[in-house]
Amino acid sequence: MTAALEAKVLADKAARDTCKLNLDTRLAHVKQDLSVRGIGGRIADEVIDNAKLIFDEGVAVVEEHPAVIGGTIAAIVLWFLRNPIIDGLNRVLKSFK
Repeated sequence: MTAALEAKVLADKAARDTCKLNLDTRLAHVKQDLSVRGIGGRIADEVIDNAKLIFDEGVAVVEEHPAVIGGTIAAIVLWFLRNPIIDGLNRVLKSFK
């Protein structure tokens, strides 16, 4: 081997060893962190954080457009109560005949 090639091989080996040491250190930190708080806890935290963000966004929308939200809620309530309302109107109209 030439001196330049030998120096390149040694430099590459040193870079590889440094990368492996960094990887092993990161892996040890991840394993330690997972042993303290498991995957289930991490998932629960993520879900809770996302739910809080969605709730905050919903509150902002309601504060910006309260009439639209009120109308939407009224329309949904009327939709679910449509059959009793129609039956009541039919009884009222029959009583006028």
